[in-house]
Amino acid sequence: MDVNLQIKIEALLFTLGSLSRKELLQHLPVTNQDLDEALAALASARANTGIVLADDGKMLELRAASSVSDLIEKVRKEEYAQGIGRAGLEALAAILYRGPLTRSEIDFIRGVNSTQTLRTLAMRGLVRKVPNPRDERSFLYEATTESLSHLGISRIKDLPDYESIRQKLEELERAYRAKEAEPAEAN
Repeated sequence: MDVNLQIKIEALLFTLGSLSRKELLQHLPVTNQDLDEALAALASARANTGIVLADDGKMLELRAASSVSDLIEKVRKEEYAQGIGRAGLEALAAILYRGPLTRSEIDFIRGVNSTQTLRTLAMRGLVRKVPNPRDERSFLYEATTESLSHLGISRIKDLPDYESIRQKLEELERAYRAKEAEPAEAN
């Protein structure tokens, strides 16, 4: 059993989240048998830890072990008891009206780091990370059906003034980027 393969699988699952066997095989030049052996070894190695390998037959991911589920549930309830606040509303609005967006695009729109805010929104099921087709090193954040449900709509385009707000945001962003690109005038 190639321990290095097990480490690579663990790193991929930690970094990318849920992956199928097919996706793992695309990232790792190994056979199905090698992959199955490495997954079995990884599951065994994680058996008595706080993080386990979850496999529903389609997708694989690293999850909190059931032995700490009470603690995880307590922490989640504490987080859920708090509102998402202004930062959460800003990030969610950016994603709804301009999304899907990368974290850096959300940061640009808001003018501040949005890492914790996006984590909170994702934990609540209001946004999700999806692969970025333009850059496989980053993710895009998009709204979930849960966020639409909370807003009482079934499609993003049903948001108030969706088209006009989206166009205005695009125009403002283009104008700002053009202004940033202008060379500084000499005094």
